[in-house]
Amino acid sequence: MDLVYSPSRNSMILRSAVNILFGIVIILFPGISLLVVAIAFAINLLVLGMFMIFEPTIDTKNKHAVLTVMLGIVTVGAGVYLLSRPLAGIAVLSMLLAAWALLYGIIDIMIGLRLTESKSKSSWVFLLAGLISIVFAIYMAFNPLEGSLTLLWIVGVYSIAIGLVLAFETSTGGSSKKPGKSIGKGKK
Repeated sequence: MDLVYSPSRNSMILRSAVNILFGIVIILFPGISLLVVAIAFAINLLVLGMFMIFEPTIDTKNKHAVLTVMLGIVTVGAGVYLLSRPLAGIAVLSMLLAAWALLYGIIDIMIGLRLTESKSKSSWVFLLAGLISIVFAIYMAFNPLEGSLTLLWIVGVYSIAIGLVLAFETSTGGSSKKPGKSIGKGKK
């Protein structure tokens, strides 16, 4: 079996254009982009909740069928609520992200302190990463909408940067003009 390691020039051009377009749309229309994220989150909850409600009919050996159905109903309810109030969905996502960053920040600080005790030279990396995560968590917790918007802009700039790098790679001839060089034995 051959492994393709060099994308075609056409696929590189397409990836470049899509990334640049995606980034521009996010930066020019951040409000709509946040709304799309919120609606996608709400729809995800609706679909997940529906699967949870009907899961006991598929898995008849589920010992927690009643609990699964109840959680499914709550999840559908949350999806309906967030679909009707998208800004609440953004706030919920921001709070989840803040909780995740806080948890990882605490864990990184604990690792850094353990490494400090064992006289490791890399302990400062974990301590700094933990501190940055905790500061980020606090910012997201107290500024959920602004924090989400900032993250969205970062994604937009990142997407444009990746698109430009891919465009540069394609224009300088770095990408193969043939549809993919391969690694392997080839034809036998």
